Amino acid sequence: MIDPKQEADLIYARLAKLFTAQWHCRYRVDVVNDQYGQTFNFFMNIQRQRHRARSIPLHTLRTTDLEILEQVVNALRQQTQLSLNFVNFGRVRWPESQRWIH
Repeated sequence: MIDPKQEADLIYARLAKLFTAQWHCRYRVDVVNDQYGQTFNFFMNIQRQRHRARSIPLHTLRTTDLEILEQVVNALRQQTQLSLNFVNFGRVRWPESQRWIH
């Protein structure tokens, strides 16, 4: 059984190590729906001015249950102010809040 709070804490701990507030630098967390591997992957996307973007893997949730993902994302949003970008979700709504995933 997956504990959403524990998963969010693990992602945040890995994220905090990579976040160094620098001038002219963008930070973003990408949440990717891997339909073939049936997982949700979390990446830290860092882009400095006049440099290429770097995408660093943070964690993989081994589930396709959107309810668990929604709980993990909500717990993660309470811990960080970084933007979340959702990739490969198509036209899907969150199970609990019924908002579009974007």
